[in-house]
Amino acid sequence: METGRKAKTQVITTAHGERRLEIILHCADLFDKVGYHKMTMQMLADEAGLGKPTLYHYFPSKADILFEMHQIHMDTLLDDLDADADICSDPAELLVKACASALRQIAEHPGYVRAFMDHYGDLEDEHRKQIRKRREEYFQRIRKIITDGISAGRLRKFDPDVTVFAFLGICNWAYKWYPHMAAESPPAVMAKKLCQVILDGIKRQK
Repeated sequence: METGRKAKTQVITTAHGERRLEIILHCADLFDKVGYHKMTMQMLADEAGLGKPTLYHYFPSKADILFEMHQIHMDTLLDDLDADADICSDPAELLVKACASALRQIAEHPGYVRAFMDHYGDLEDEHRKQIRKRREEYFQRIRKIITDGISAGRLRKFDPDVTVFAFLGICNWAYKWYPHMAAESPPAVMAKKLCQVILDGIKRQK
């Protein structure tokens, strides 16, 4: 009896999570169409085919949806770093994999990645504080890959902070131009091209 109750709860929880994700994706589309500030919960309810009370059951406000978009994006980036670190120790390859992870999110979920990039300043105070902390965690994780690589003699000695900013700039700015190229240049392929600029540079060696 207990097992059946747990299984039923799991199904309900899974269905609830899937519906929340559907709402988030509809919301990302609306952000693209009308902008964050002009979008209303009524517009989202209509777009998602839900009654407004049902929508509020999943999210109390568009600010909460924006926060959830940020959480999902950071969850994926950090989880991918963990998974890649378990199977790879080469710092250059880890940077390529981290870049591919960011590009994969841009290719598969361009709407909420764009919201992540464009609307960080619209997060409410406590939400912004939490996301700032997670962004800093990600920054430090990438920095450690670089400093470990320098210490091991596998990467050249550059300012690690500047290197992280350059790396993140290359990865993050791709949300402006990469979505329409994703089909012909998958994330793993494009990541190697982008990271080659960081890892090899563009100046011809004498």
